[in-house]
Amino acid sequence: MQTQAQHKSRKQAPAQGGTGPATGAAAGRSALLGNQELIQKLMVQAAEQVNGTPDFDTTLQLSPEEEEGKYNFPEGPDDAPVQEGVRAQQTDALPKLRDKHATNTYGDGKDGTAFVKGADDAHQVAPNDVAQGSLGDCYLMAAMAAVARANPDAIAKIIKDNGDGTFDVTLHIRKNRWSQPTAVTKTVDARLPTKSGSDQLYAKSGDQAEGATELWPALIEKTLAQHKGSYETIQGSSIGTDFQFHGATELLTGKAEAYKPVSALKDDDVLLELAAAVEGKKPVTVDSQNMESNEALSKEANAVNVYGNHAYAVESVDVDARTVTLQNPWGSHHVEKLSIESFRKFCRGIRIGG
Repeated sequence: MQTQAQHKSRKQAPAQGGTGPATGAAAGRSALLGNQELIQKLMVQAAEQVNGTPDFDTTLQLSPEEEEGKYNFPEGPDDAPVQEGVRAQQTDALPKLRDKHATNTYGDGKDGTAFVKGADDAHQVAPNDVAQGSLGDCYLMAAMAAVARANPDAIAKIIKDNGDGTFDVTLHIRKNRWSQPTAVTKTVDARLPTKSGSDQLYAKSGDQAEGATELWPALIEKTLAQHKGSYETIQGSSIGTDFQFHGATELLTGKAEAYKPVSALKDDDVLLELAAAVEGKKPVTVDSQNMESNEALSKEANAVNVYGNHAYAVESVDVDARTVTLQNPWGSHHVEKLSIESFRKFCRGIRIGG
């Protein structure tokens, strides 16, 4: 171990011979130049060993443009350029299609948006946006039309367009039969089941404008299928299986739905119940009778566009004329000015939302 005196004397010892080595900044520059020369020689030697002669620029000089940009790198993924046509997708697995549609596929609605205001519509959410497809969920489609008619803002409130090809859709779900409905949001994308080509297999698209296609009914339908796992299980015969279902208007609004059997009401009672609900801006749907075993009743009902085991949205009530006009969720074959007597004959239940 050297002492402080030994270290000090060695530092102050004069150089042997000549004027001695350069010191300070001059020494640093000399050493650096010597190192550069050595490195350059080594590179030349390495190139000669491989190719016989050096075939690259050993001076490593850069142009002004290269010098300026040599450390210009992206900071991270957010700094990467945006790829045209690449959109976000939902993280949940897509719900299974109906068993009979197992060979069909999902198509990406690249021009899909939540809402488009039709030329003759008062609101971007309109009852005529609803059109049922190849799925037995008329109860849900009729409820969408009824809520859109009574309170379109309620529909607009439960769908948020994220602007990246995904949508946050909120439905009101009960955890058990005693609990209150709770708002539950799922993120879905515009990939929807299709027929051959690009036609939607289940709920159809709504209005179109400026290259945008309205999808809100299909997005709600898909979200319910996400909750249950498949489109098959949201059909009318299956919706209550392993799912606390208390009415489709409740799913959309979070408000309790009342069911009134038509058989328990007189003609005037039915008329007044329907009229009061429509006037009070409440969503109203009705269920038709099961007519499978009554061919005569089915034929009579079909003549006025009432079909068995089907749901309709109440469009209007004429108390003076004692008639009811119903919207068919198919988007066609609507029921115009049905007499209250025929209504009671063909319909079994009234559902009034909150």
